[in-house]
Amino acid sequence: MGSIFNMTPIEIAVIAAIIGLAFALPFTIDQQNVIGNVLVAAGFVVISIAAQRTLIFDAARAEQTAASAESMQSQIDKLTKMLAAMPE
Repeated sequence: MGSIFNMTPIEIAVIAAIIGLAFALPFTIDQQNVIGNVLVAAGFVVISIAAQRTLIFDAARAEQTAASAESMQSQIDKLTKMLAAMPE
């Protein structure tokens, strides 16, 4: 078995089921609720961090794309002026 990031969705689901059963079976219902809520809360934290990182990354990429487009348009404008100034 390789890294968790190289597994198929089925493999991930099986591992999640095994972990869930390992945490649930030896505990009472109240203990299961606590453990389940802690795991869900931890998952929400991971998802929130990932979402914010994606937002920041996408915003930076959009700025770079806009700057690149502006630079290209500036070069096109300069070339157009140079061509217009050339005698026929």
